[in-house]
Formats: sequence, C-alpha cells, structure tokens
Amino acid sequence: MSTGDDIDAVPVDAVGISAYGDAVIAELAAIDVADTLDAAPAAALVARLRDLHIAMRAALPSRGRPRAGLFARLTGRDVIDQHEAEALGARMGVLLIGADRAAAALRADIAAHRARLAASAPALDRLDRAAAAVRAGSAEDEVHQDLRLRRAQHLDTVRATHALSARQLQLIAEQHEAVLAHYRNVRDVLLPLWRQRAVGERAVQGAAQAVTAADIEADVAHALDAMTATLARRAPDRADRPKETDA
Repeated sequence: MSTGDDIDAVPVDAVGISAYGDAVIAELAAIDVADTLDAAPAAALVARLRDLHIAMRAALPSRGRPRAGLFARLTGRDVIDQHEAEALGARMGVLLIGADRAAAALRADIAAHRARLAASAPALDRLDRAAAAVRAGSAEDEVHQDLRLRRAQHLDTVRATHALSARQLQLIAEQHEAVLAHYRNVRDVLLPLWRQRAVGERAVQGAAQAVTAADIEADVAHALDAMTATLARRAPDRADRPKETDA
C-alpha cells in the first residue's frame, strides 16, 4: 500500500518493519555512483599530454642557430630543415590524436558519473522520507517501538553513507573537469601558438624566437603540474568511507 508520495506505507508486523526501505537501498546499490568515476581516464589524459610536452621540448630550436642562407640552400640544409619540420608536425599530430581520445574518454566518464548522481538523488530523498515514516509511528506502536527506531536509524545511516560518497565523488568529478579545462587551454591556445613560434616559422629562428617558444613550453609544463596536483587531491577510498550498519 502506498502513502501517496511514492514511498510505501510502513508495515505493522516485525518482518515487514525489518525489511522496510530495502527496495530503495537496493536501487541505490544498483546505481552505485562510485563505480562510474575512475581515476584512469584522467591519468591517461595527463600521460598523453606529458608525451606531447616531451615532444615539444625536444623540438625547441637551438638558441642562436643561424637561419638558412644561400650556402645552406645550395647544400640542401634548408631541405633538411623542412623535412625535420614536417616530421615533427606529423609526430605532434599523432600525439595530439592520442590526447584527444583520452580527453573524450574522460568527458564520457564524467557524463556517465553525473547521470548516476542525478539518478541517485530521488532515491536518497525517498530513503530520507522512509526513515521519517518508520520513526513517526514508533510512539504509537509500543510492541514494535524499538524495532521501528532501529530500522529508522539504519535507513538514516545508509542514506548518510551514500550521500557522503556522492559528495566526495562530486568533488572528484569537478577535479576531473578542471583537468579537462587545463587540457583545452593547452590544446586550443598554447599548442597553436607554440607551433607558430617553434615549427611554423623555423626559417626565421633566432634567440628571441627560441625564448618565445620556450616560454610557451613552460606554460604547458605549468599546466601539466596543475593537472597532476589536481588529481593528487583524491577523496577517500571506498574502504575509508562510513560503513552501513545492520538494522
């Protein structure tokens, strides 16, 4: 029998009271928000970006390297430089594809996690109201008063455990979104600028040009450090979270 607000009426027998709210608890267990957010996709994105950063550092032009002049063109040095630029561009493209795939996997992971968090919210609300309902009748039910109070306490504990887990995982999702924001800045702002300085204008390399490229590379390094530090701020593992108590 329903109470009219999508939770069942509290049974009057001991067996029914002891099992009251089990359906909502099972629903929360099936949603299991903790299983939707894994550190691996974020770590993979940082690793792919680190590979890209290593390639950027290796490609920085040497300071004071002379630009290709007439002799260099006659000896084919300019052709070699062009070949090196093209090879670097191809390698950077491959690395960027890998980083983009890792970013897409992380975005999908976050989206799935947020969907489960949204699905768990109504169940947490029903569990809260179920605890209130079973507690409300305890004063009139002298026979099962203690049983009702114990059951209400158990439902409160289960709800608190799931709510705490959801809050912790929400913080991790926000950290992962911060990692994605750093990556977007590197990919869409810093990397194109770096290419313009270090790759697209190799024919006009000089001390000032090299410093500019190095400064951009340093900005990428700082972004990587920020991403790594963000991922280090993890919520407690499931083993460290409050345990559900028996009714």
